[in-house]
Amino acid sequence: MRAMMGYEEYLYGDLFKLMGMIVGTPFGLYLIYIGAKEKSKPAVMHALGWFFFLAALTPGDYIFQKIFPSSYELFIFQKVALGFSGVCMTVGVSALVYIRNPKKLMYLGGASLILVLGPIYEYLGGVFFSGESFKLFIDVLHTAQYGCLLLLLGIIVQSSSQEKDFRRLGFFYASLGTALLVYPFAKGVSMTLRALDIFIGFLIGICLLMHLSKIVKAKVEIIIPEKAPYIEGMKNVSIVDKMKTKEIIAKFESFPVLAFVRGGSEYPKSWNIHIISNAPMENAIFPTNLALINELCVRYMREAREKGSSGVIYINCLEYLKLYNNFTSILKFLHALRDYAILYDGSIIIEIDNAAWEERELTLLRQIEA
Repeated sequence: MRAMMGYEEYLYGDLFKLMGMIVGTPFGLYLIYIGAKEKSKPAVMHALGWFFFLAALTPGDYIFQKIFPSSYELFIFQKVALGFSGVCMTVGVSALVYIRNPKKLMYLGGASLILVLGPIYEYLGGVFFSGESFKLFIDVLHTAQYGCLLLLLGIIVQSSSQEKDFRRLGFFYASLGTALLVYPFAKGVSMTLRALDIFIGFLIGICLLMHLSKIVKAKVEIIIPEKAPYIEGMKNVSIVDKMKTKEIIAKFESFPVLAFVRGGSEYPKSWNIHIISNAPMENAIFPTNLALINELCVRYMREAREKGSSGVIYINCLEYLKLYNNFTSILKFLHALRDYAILYDGSIIIEIDNAAWEERELTLLRQIEA
């Protein structure tokens, strides 16, 4: 059985942890609510990672001594909880990054650096500390390994998109990771520094969760405003010639169309534009990421239906998609969109250049019209 800790140790560390668990729980529940409401996998995985992180804050005071009667049992529990938290956070970040820049996921291989962090930290601890301070330093080495993972995730998020909100999320990740990286040193130096590091890390964690919830909510809410008009007399799917571009823009100038295009500034401000490009620019989607385009279209049409409107989707990049995907994949993608357009009473306008397609392909594309 652990000896009862001193008043100073409890006040300057474990009391902060206990308060963090109590105050942090509502934020995690709120993020789960947002994730469930918006059907966002990243939000749900981050919420689970947050709860595992809060569990790892379990203090070694008398309240939890019946659950963890020895320091070793508490240590194992904290280490496992941080491990699960790291997995959840990594999955959540992977889902966010894949939407913007799938190539950046290769940098997750850098997580293997965590394996060599232990010996390096032990060496540094031996240089700076001795005796009881060194033992305190080693006891929380797993915290630094978790911090190294979060720092890596922050760098990946930062470099995967030019979106300001997304880069800010990466900054919060990297900041929380840095706070956890220095935690062993803070604990080895003094209880006051330890408490300060816990407090700063907790505040950064709250900012991270709130900013993530903002990104998740904004992803849907900006697509179509309230009281959008209902468009009548439209087919669910229309295949039109490239010459129709100006006519379509004029017809839907004030309607919140969801558009997937190659670029250009001629589109109305009311439209929600997504550029299909290999460049990691704001609102850009990689041409191979047909799953994301499908997800955005379905979400848009569903929300439009819930608001009493009819969603209008405009695709003016099919030839570019053909360069990166085989025709069968494109056909399956369009048929899936057609099914959802019928389900949610939406309208999909697909502009094509007849000269870029074989006769057989044109025939199959025309069969999608409904």
